This record gives sequence, C-alpha cells and structure tokens, in this order.
Amino acid sequence: MLTVSSEIERIHQLTGEEFIAKYVNKSKPVIISGVIPKWDCFRKWSLQYFQSIAPDLNIYAKHFQNGQIKVENFTIHEYANILEEYEKTKADILPPYCHDTPLFSLIPTLIKDVQTFPLDYLPKWYAYKWWRYCQFFIGASNSLTPLHFDCLLTNNLFFQIAGRKQFTLLLSKESQYCYRHNWRWFKVDPEKPDLEQYPLFKNATPITIIVNPGEILYMPPGTLHHVRSLDMSISFNIDWHTQKSVLTGLVAGLKGMPPKNVYYNFLLTLGLVLKVPPQVIFHFYKSYLNYIS
Repeated sequence: MLTVSSEIERIHQLTGEEFIAKYVNKSKPVIISGVIPKWDCFRKWSLQYFQSIAPDLNIYAKHFQNGQIKVENFTIHEYANILEEYEKTKADILPPYCHDTPLFSLIPTLIKDVQTFPLDYLPKWYAYKWWRYCQFFIGASNSLTPLHFDCLLTNNLFFQIAGRKQFTLLLSKESQYCYRHNWRWFKVDPEKPDLEQYPLFKNATPITIIVNPGEILYMPPGTLHHVRSLDMSISFNIDWHTQKSVLTGLVAGLKGMPPKNVYYNFLLTLGLVLKVPPQVIFHFYKSYLNYIS
C-alpha cells in the first residue's frame, strides 16, 4: 500500500542564519509563518486590487492538458472577471492558470507591498533588485500544476498570499519512482496514482501538505511537487541558486537537462561563483522569466 506522509516542519519565523543552516544546507523542506502577515500585500492583494491598479495589463495564462501547455492572453480585467465568474458558478471547464508571470516587473508598485523581504534567506548576489527574480501564480480554485521539479534545479521559496494550496512533495531521490518525461515532468498523478500503470510509485513516500495564506514553503533543489489550489489563490515565488546548487545544475547538462536550461545555469554560475555583478547577468537572464519549459 502507498505510504503518504504529512510530516514537514512548520516554524514561526526563522533568521537567515537558521534557515540556511537547518534547511538549505540540509536540503530539507520547511513551512515558515510569521513573515507575510507583516506585509501590506497580505491585507491588500486581491483580484479587485489588481484590476484597480492595472486593468489593461496583458498577461498570459496556461492550460495543462495531456502533458502539453497551451497559452492564452488576457488583460488583468478580463482574467479577473473569468475567475470571479468561475468561483460563482463552479462551471465544468476550469479557467486557465496565470502561472510564472513576472508581475513585480510588470507592476512595480507591488514591490512596496512586500517589505521587508527576507533577503537574508538568499545569497547576497540576489539582493540587487531581488524582485526581478520572482514569478506570480494567480488562479481559480482547483487550478493544478502536474508533478514536476523546477527546471534549473533551483531552491524555491513559495509565498502564499491569498487562498490555500495543497502541495504533494517528493524528495529528488524519489524521482526514480515517478516516470519522468520531457526532462522535468512526471507521468504519475500523486493524488490518484495508477499503480497498475506506474507500479514503481508504490515505493514512493509523498508528503502532502496544505500551505495556508501567510505561509512560506521552502523546497530544496530537485523537489518534485504537484500543486492544487483549494481556493482562488494568489502566490509568488523566487527560484534561486547557491554556489553548490548552481554547479549541480551545470552538471545536469550531462544528464538530460535541455541546453537552454544549462545556458541559464551558466549565467548564474558567472554571478554566484565568478562574482559577475547581477546588473550584467540579468540582461541575458531575464528571458528565463518568460520561458515556458
């Protein structure tokens, strides 16, 4: 029988030193509370708020279907109306998911709503205009991202602002049980695994957790995650490398990582290892933030 674990530490606040020593250096996931509720975004951000400040901004949203990603374009006003209508009617057709959108760069006034950001959780190299590395997730209840890992094998800090999300996590060593395809995607649905078709998955130990509004989830490099929104949800994350993880990402080029991903890891290696300033690197790296892999 498949074993499902819900064991992951929940910690109220962490200093940067504690976070790095106890979790980053040990590749250990954790949920952190006590940071986001101090930010203005925790009280202000909603579909209506985004509509009021940037109604005509063009964004894209994704459908994940049969291992393929279909992209559609909307204004924020149009997209908010679609989500609001879905939440009223719970129609059979799920709206597309605004996924991996660099909203801080598109609406710079949002940056002041997330002060003071925990920069001591990150290598100092990321401090200069840190918000440029963040990507947003805005979607209806039941929005889903299938099982995958982050394409550069980065660390991931995920900030849940509104709504709840259910994460199913598997540590990177368990990818051997999950039937990988297209480099970072996996065929198994960990919520309803078909053990006849994917029998190796019975050896896996998924970790199922709910991330609540105001919580931060840390996922180490290579962590597999399947994500379902339990409510209409607003979140953002920052993917980031340490010197150790970026070199691991470079080596992954010998293990099937696509050349474009290796290129982005090469750029981050120049910054984190060879100390090329972020002002120089970001000009070449910024296309990653609109990269659909």
